[in-house]
Amino acid sequence: MGKAARRTKNPLDCLPGIWFVFLPMIVKLTLENFLAHGKSVFEFAPGLNVLTGPNNTGKSAVVEALRCLAENPIPKHVIRHGAKEARVTVELSGGARVAWVRKPKYAVYELTPPGAAEPQIYAKFGRTPPEDVLAALRLNLVPVEGSDDIDVHLGNQREPVFLLGKPGSVMASFFAASSESAHLIAMQNLLTDKVRKAKNEKRRLEAAADAARRDLDRLSRLPDLECALEVGRDAEDQLAVLARDIPALATVLARRENLRRRLSALAARTAALQTLAPAPQPFAVAPLAHAVERQTAFRRSREQTASRLACLKPLAAPPTLAATAAMDHLAADMAHVRAARSRVARRSDALAALAPAPEAFPVSALAAHLAARRALAAKTARLEKSLARRGQLAPPPETPSAAPLAALVRDMRALRQRMAAAAAVLAGRDARLASLHTDIEARLGQVGVCPLCGGDLRSETFLDAPRRAT
Repeated sequence: MGKAARRTKNPLDCLPGIWFVFLPMIVKLTLENFLAHGKSVFEFAPGLNVLTGPNNTGKSAVVEALRCLAENPIPKHVIRHGAKEARVTVELSGGARVAWVRKPKYAVYELTPPGAAEPQIYAKFGRTPPEDVLAALRLNLVPVEGSDDIDVHLGNQREPVFLLGKPGSVMASFFAASSESAHLIAMQNLLTDKVRKAKNEKRRLEAAADAARRDLDRLSRLPDLECALEVGRDAEDQLAVLARDIPALATVLARRENLRRRLSALAARTAALQTLAPAPQPFAVAPLAHAVERQTAFRRSREQTASRLACLKPLAAPPTLAATAAMDHLAADMAHVRAARSRVARRSDALAALAPAPEAFPVSALAAHLAARRALAAKTARLEKSLARRGQLAPPPETPSAAPLAALVRDMRALRQRMAAAAAVLAGRDARLASLHTDIEARLGQVGVCPLCGGDLRSETFLDAPRRAT
């Protein structure tokens, strides 16, 4: 790359707004949203190229774009107003393309080798451009001992040609830099600097590894805590099953107690009915008997309905019970007892409504009364048979002991206490993990950039994702 034009005593420099550019390697330059250039394309011919035009038309921006491409300077406002990014692209004589993309917060390089369809993108490379980009452009600065590095490719406006304004010692060092001894000295200095940096980095990494190892030792009890937590979860599941089964068992016991009380009441009523004297001779009042039966049936139906509603109202939904032969037999016996009780109640109501025996009346009426009495005797015989069958019922089963339930309740309380202790220990571990996570994030924020790959160190990639070799 030759020198960009400078204001010297060259006669052509008398023309206002003229730049002389010698570009033996770059064949095409494209500026997009760079300073005053919306989109400008420059195709260079071999040898000397001249850029001329009035002031403030963007000639200096062309040289500034080449300097940004070669050096990636400290971020400054080069993005055209209203655009999101600035782009400087050069096509080299060998067919490669290099692009420098300046975004508001960072810069990106795109290198497209000859014949490649997609570019290679370089990001998070620090302040110095990537080595591949520098090797493709070959616009590096020349290091000189005792002075700043010299740019032999690009010059600033209103400055003399490179080295003409430098002291003689700097000129001598520049021309001596091409000798082998100067290269060896530079290589030795570079190697010494790299060794020193590598040792410092080694000590830093060893200290970090020791700190991480100590942190891992403090977390060695986490597997035991996980096992204890799993045991607590199993116990909690068992407690949930027991808590679901206990209400169903209590409902069964309550129904059993109700059945026992009803059976005792039926036995007492049966004993009371057996002490009754024989029914008196009825008189022939057929319409009255029919009305009494209808009234009795209506009252009995109403009482049964009210009783059923009163019994069903406080009851919860029946649980799913295991089918057992004993319970089926007991239910069948209870159904027989209930039917017998209904029949006895109807007969008792009918007898209670009868008036005292009337005076004697003709034989024809007495015959009707005798027929009615025989019917009542037949009903009494059926009632006695029903009572005999009820006497054959098996006694109710014995109530099981409550000792196992008490032991189960004690075990549940002990498990709850163990679960509370395990939860407290786990909360302490979580707090410690959060504190370690915060310390690691703070340390990563101090380090900033990975010394191996140059990428940003973030806690989500450093702690959670596996390390990738660069």
